[in-house]
Amino acid sequence: MKIKYLILFFFCGSALCCDIAPAYWCDTEAIASQCGVLPACSDRLYPSYTTEADPVVVGVYFESLCPDSIRFITNMLFPTWVRLRTTGVMKIMMFPYGKATMNRHGSGYNFTCQHGTEECEGNLIENCLLNETNYDEARYLPAIQCIERSPQPVAAAEQCIIRSGLNWTNINACASSVNGTMLMHKAGLATAALNPSLTWVPWITINGIHTDHIQSSAITDLLTLVCETYKGEKPRACQHTKHGIGAYARRQRFSNKLYFRSRG
Repeated sequence: MKIKYLILFFFCGSALCCDIAPAYWCDTEAIASQCGVLPACSDRLYPSYTTEADPVVVGVYFESLCPDSIRFITNMLFPTWVRLRTTGVMKIMMFPYGKATMNRHGSGYNFTCQHGTEECEGNLIENCLLNETNYDEARYLPAIQCIERSPQPVAAAEQCIIRSGLNWTNINACASSVNGTMLMHKAGLATAALNPSLTWVPWITINGIHTDHIQSSAITDLLTLVCETYKGEKPRACQHTKHGIGAYARRQRFSNKLYFRSRG
């Protein structure tokens, strides 16, 4: 009995504050999530049956000019989406807001963003872009990838959106209107509702859950994290070695260039 309590105290004192003994970490999805080992427990929790399953929902809370956000979107999120986009394994939800703050102003809001007024402009454009595409990642993500990989993302927004076959006039008008501020306000509310609270960006959730393990796994190898979390039969796109999506992303760059060239 004393040994048991020592074990519980040790893990609750860790960064994850997991108060369950390791032998029980994979017993349920809730325990695995609390202890930050959900992907590692996937084989036990989610046997690979030949059935359809819900997609893994990847939540991305980011800022348009944050260097870490840019690296994640361009080098990890977009290449993973390119590989999985026809499989139904992954769904993406993006929230351009991050560490911004807001104050009510008339019928809308004023925002202060971590990287200045230009980032607020970028966040507004991307919130309006999401809304214009009805939050369809197949329509908005190529445009966001184009924007974020540009040396000057906000300046590149118009051409990136046009090249992606979207209506720049509508999106630009939205970003300059009360509608745009309300959309960014909505992203801010979603960000404020995170538990645990956002402390850096990008902040990554899997099926609404954030842990240190999920964050580090998403940043280093999102493809493996998504594939191991998926409850259904793994598609061929998930059959890869665990050398990290970074290597895959480097191989994918040429294909990405062709993809955008075909859009323009």
